[in-house]
Amino acid sequence: MGETLSPVAPRFNRSLRIESRAERLTGDPGAILLREVLENNGIVDWMTDRLADPRRPQDVTHDLASLLRTAILLAAQGWRDHDDADALRHDPAFRLAVSSAAGMTPLGGPGLASQPTLSRFTAIMAAPANLKVLREAVLDLAGRCVRARNKGKRLPKVTLDVDSLPIEVHGHQPKAEWNGHYNARIYHPLITSTRPRRSGTEPRSACAPCAPPTSPSSAAATPRSTPMPPPCAPWA
Repeated sequence: MGETLSPVAPRFNRSLRIESRAERLTGDPGAILLREVLENNGIVDWMTDRLADPRRPQDVTHDLASLLRTAILLAAQGWRDHDDADALRHDPAFRLAVSSAAGMTPLGGPGLASQPTLSRFTAIMAAPANLKVLREAVLDLAGRCVRARNKGKRLPKVTLDVDSLPIEVHGHQPKAEWNGHYNARIYHPLITSTRPRRSGTEPRSACAPCAPPTSPSSAAATPRSTPMPPPCAPWA
């Protein structure tokens, strides 16, 4: 018979109900639950208030918050290519999860943003001022999560474990360079893992991408003391 789950009603859209049924209506119901997580921590609203959107309002079909949710939820659900958005354009769960509209309105709209729209969105996020907002958001959220796992108490010490993550690219994307070791063009962003030090253990708590190095040789960094943000709570 399979497991039967009690219906779930997300707070961001009370018109929705998630329940276990025999028929398959969508392949990605988890997108709804992840949207609820985004609403609870407030990260999308916090970023939207600080990001610069150069588009003319009359030309906008998908607002900045919807594009942020689309990029986050596609990656979280395992859809890593912008072309995947075209295949999922009319998926009801994704349409409801990414939209800023309430009720069933998103199901009658244009669907998910297309691959060209997501590519232009990526270019907007790459602007220096917007990159600064993205880095601040990730660091702040990582710090809040560390505090939350320690029940809101400030940790005396935090170790920053910095390493690079090689990503093969097919083209001439900014910051990508030829790497003889991998025999390919590689984008080398830095990844920082925060490890709270307490009782002799160092459990991994969070992971935050830093600014990409200009060359693979700059992938090493020296950890430094960083003041921890306030406890994990809805973003102001």
